[in-house]
Amino acid sequence: MATLNTLRTRGGVLVIIVIGFALIAFILGDLFSGGTGMLSHRKMKVGEIDGASIGYMDYVTQIDLMTNIMQIMSGNEALSTNQQDQVRNLAWEALVMERAYRPGFMDMGLVASAKEQEDMVSGVYISPVIAQMFANPQTGMFEPKFLSEFVRRIDADPTGRSGMLWDYLKHQMIEQRQMSKYFTLLGKGVHVNRLEVNSAVEAANYTYSADYIYQPYALIPDSIVTISSGNVRSYYNAHKNRFRQEESRGIEYVLFDLLPSEQDYADAAKYIATIAEEFDEAQNPMQYATLNSQENPDQRYYKESELDAPMAALAFGTAANRGKMYGPVLSGDIYTLARVSDTKLLPDSIGLSIIILSPDQRELADSLTTVLKRNKDSFAALARQYSLDPETGSRGGDIGISRPEQLPAEISDPAVKANKGDIFTVDNPNGIHIIKLTTKSRMLSKVQIARIVYHVEPSDLTNQTVHGEASRFLLAAAGSQEKFNAAISEFSLSRRVAHIRNTDRNVSGLENSHELVRWAFTSKKGATSTILEAGGNYVVAIVTDVREAGISPIEQVASDIRLILRTEKKGDLLAGRMQGASLETAASAQDTEIKPVTGIQFETFYVENLGVEPRLVGAICNGTAPGTLSKPVKGNTGVYLFSVTEVAETGDAIQESERIRLEALTQNYLVERITQALSEECKIKDLRVKFF
Repeated sequence: MATLNTLRTRGGVLVIIVIGFALIAFILGDLFSGGTGMLSHRKMKVGEIDGASIGYMDYVTQIDLMTNIMQIMSGNEALSTNQQDQVRNLAWEALVMERAYRPGFMDMGLVASAKEQEDMVSGVYISPVIAQMFANPQTGMFEPKFLSEFVRRIDADPTGRSGMLWDYLKHQMIEQRQMSKYFTLLGKGVHVNRLEVNSAVEAANYTYSADYIYQPYALIPDSIVTISSGNVRSYYNAHKNRFRQEESRGIEYVLFDLLPSEQDYADAAKYIATIAEEFDEAQNPMQYATLNSQENPDQRYYKESELDAPMAALAFGTAANRGKMYGPVLSGDIYTLARVSDTKLLPDSIGLSIIILSPDQRELADSLTTVLKRNKDSFAALARQYSLDPETGSRGGDIGISRPEQLPAEISDPAVKANKGDIFTVDNPNGIHIIKLTTKSRMLSKVQIARIVYHVEPSDLTNQTVHGEASRFLLAAAGSQEKFNAAISEFSLSRRVAHIRNTDRNVSGLENSHELVRWAFTSKKGATSTILEAGGNYVVAIVTDVREAGISPIEQVASDIRLILRTEKKGDLLAGRMQGASLETAASAQDTEIKPVTGIQFETFYVENLGVEPRLVGAICNGTAPGTLSKPVKGNTGVYLFSVTEVAETGDAIQESERIRLEALTQNYLVERITQALSEECKIKDLRVKFF
């Protein structure tokens, strides 16, 4: 049954963005201040799409829309940090579609007619948007009943939220169809020709072995290779597209770990001793644990084999151990205490059959229950006739064997108490469930463990101490890179380096560091941060590099170009030395040994003991006759000279299989390249990182 609650179980991302009154007042105050504050017209721009600015409020409005939709789909009001990032991305993608892609699709005539839209909902070619939303959770297949039930209830929803969701889904299915047509249109213009297939078959069917010698670039000192400014500029002008980049920032930072002090551990031990004394005497261990544990206690019941050794001894050990308290035990920063809260005889598994009806079918449910209590054997036939779940209905209502804890409590509790063959009814927001207990394993002794978990955390005094250390460092480091470097040495701290793209929301390896990322993109090169929080610790950072989107200026890439040119010249010098009538002669002249390499195929990039060396692989597989000395090959780390020793026909690839494989690779590449090309053509500039 496709009620809103049913949809919420597969509604996807939870979305809610809460904008505090203080932020609203700040924005409005800035708007009415004549545009001189941070959120002036220029600085309120969160991006550009197809040459048009996207304002802060335009983006927030789109976020609010996505928030409402996802709230309806999920039924939840709370969002994790990751989920908030997800909804912001969805809002941005919606703006890109609205401002850039859709107008182009309309100009090309890529539309979804009224008849086509009808077919996407109720015809042969159901839209993936509709099929996914109204899928049977058991089979994953589109279930028309769920869609019909949802649409039927739209007018009866006094909140109007069902109608809002339906409008959104129709909008999404049209956009998906337009995009699909565009990809199909371009995909039809790409094919794999016979020459490519033949080359792929040959590459897959042959394996090569070779002997080689190797001379690393490091043999040539940098001092004897001269690279002029003119060389650098000439290379830059000829290869500008190689230096196209996304907007990014380079930072260096130091981390001040906020960890419990010795006094914090002593205070925690004193506190936990009091808790342990009370817990040991508590009449209701689970209730006490629920009130005092920093983590919600597990309410499940376990048999002896499912518990770790200490808990098993506590619950099922000798009579002297039973009923005692485990702990307190400190592991790392976590104290643990445990007591047996309850003991029950429970089955290991139960089997059920079920008939699912909608909430408004109470009269039918009562009638079916009456019939079933008189004739339990009619359950399968009635399930096939009346159940709203086609998959279980087709099996006579059978949902298989489950552990009691795998089922909702409203079903497992009466099932455990029932006898085999009993019929009972359960109501929940998803509908009315008529249930028959088909099997029940033997009853076993199981226990419920009341567990208290307490994390030793830094006290306010420890927090102030660490913050004071960070403050003293900041006072010495602020102002320049030189001061930052000197302060690191003075305070004996470890320097950390990070490269951040404008699409990143955290610094790699540093949890909850979004504020650090936002600061980096709103600061100039050489700026030193205030004391920021990241990953539960304090951070002080400095911006070391600012790179704007587009082609890097020559000043930023000059050192990279010098390295490229220096390596190229070193390669020429080494290649000139690696000469001889044979590989043995060349090896002797260079005072190096000949080494073998085997199992080389054309599509191989990695060479054992050498690393990633595609140029060497290509040269070996490119028709060099066995026994012939190759020309020098300039690889990633040095220059190679080789002689093919064996060419073996080891593969069994055929033209048809290679054609299918190449076509799949081509289509995958096309999808990736189209997305990239659309972004480039629409001149999309993402500045959201400065605000969110």
